[in-house]
Amino acid sequence: MVNRHTATYRDSLTLPSPLHQAHAQAMYPPCALERARLAGTKLVFDSPNGFARGLEQGFFLLKMPQDLLCTAADQLAQQFYLPQNGFLDMDVPGLYQGYFDRPHDQWENFYIERANWHLLPQSVAILGTQMAAIGISVLRSTLAHLKLPVRDWPCISSGLSENGGHQMLAFNHFRSSKKARGCKFHRDSGWVTVLRSTEPGLYAWINGQIRAINPVPGYFIINFGSSFEVLTERLETPVRANIHGVAQLEPREPGRERTSYALFLDSALDGTIYQYRRGRAVVLQSVADFAEQEVARTYDRTHTL
Repeated sequence: MVNRHTATYRDSLTLPSPLHQAHAQAMYPPCALERARLAGTKLVFDSPNGFARGLEQGFFLLKMPQDLLCTAADQLAQQFYLPQNGFLDMDVPGLYQGYFDRPHDQWENFYIERANWHLLPQSVAILGTQMAAIGISVLRSTLAHLKLPVRDWPCISSGLSENGGHQMLAFNHFRSSKKARGCKFHRDSGWVTVLRSTEPGLYAWINGQIRAINPVPGYFIINFGSSFEVLTERLETPVRANIHGVAQLEPREPGRERTSYALFLDSALDGTIYQYRRGRAVVLQSVADFAEQEVARTYDRTHTL
């Protein structure tokens, strides 16, 4: 019988906090990320070993399709935290949605799940749907690359592989005038994250060292979540969900703050976390318990959420 309390346990690390951007740029070199594109719905890497390195590093760059229009979502990320825009007190139905002020971070954000995207400007909702399709293509391509049985995909992902599951847009703003870390080091708890970022500041713990995860114009940053790592950690080719966070920014002029947004793809909250053992998907724990466990973990010296 699987011990549900230890099956998904991960050792915590003691990483520096706050990590200052000015110092981090000099101390931590950028990670040479693999680049990929989508050929239809198939993930294709530029280099022969790109897929393997992307799984090992837990991050890679994905070329943005030419028909994607990011202007409206970019603008929303730059404005959602302003009182006159109505997002600070918007009543968004469902759990863990709406505006969040992080007391220990420069970070503040706005979460909204796919069922509520009608509350967003139409062009932003359309982009969210496109980003979700991109992330699901990454999920399915990765499951296929690992040669996991297609019949298992809907079950182990709580329907995410079939465009179900939990699909969440998150808009982020970092208040440079606030003397705090950018955001805590953490692992995403789900499967795939599609990140739109336009400036440096993201750092990750990769192969025993902190490395910068820098954006490249025309590319999304893709990273894998803990659900993928837990599922595959006993396989010959496991997927890494590496710890990452944003460095503390120095004060900037208004209108020049760091912003970003991401599409999180997760299992449905009433779903189950699985792990492949001896060719069979074994039940470990509920998605709800796993997500709560992942959010509660800290990896820096402040030990605050």
